[in-house]
Amino acid sequence: MGLAIGGVIANWCGVLIVYLNALNDYSYNMMLPFVIISALISTIGLIIAAAGSKKIGGILVIIGSILFIPLGLIGIFGGKKVMSTDDAQTLEMRRNQLKQNNQHNLGE
Repeated sequence: MGLAIGGVIANWCGVLIVYLNALNDYSYNMMLPFVIISALISTIGLIIAAAGSKKIGGILVIIGSILFIPLGLIGIFGGKKVMSTDDAQTLEMRRNQLKQNNQHNLGE
């Protein structure tokens, strides 16, 4: 989760860079709404991942970080890591359920 947090912070640093350049350059001014929306998507994904839905949150962090490549690679790898921890926990739950079912069936 730490890498995803770092990625979202890096995305907001990217927004700050675009904002500071938008003060002097019209092309950056046109990009500003897109980078803000993208950073908001990654932030919402981080909040959703922290709330428990790690797969959806990881996907949103990845989607929100795509616009910020190469800086957004931090968020992309963080989103993948968040999703992989969810997969590992789901796999462990399935293993425990199968183990309990097998013990129950052997006991009968």
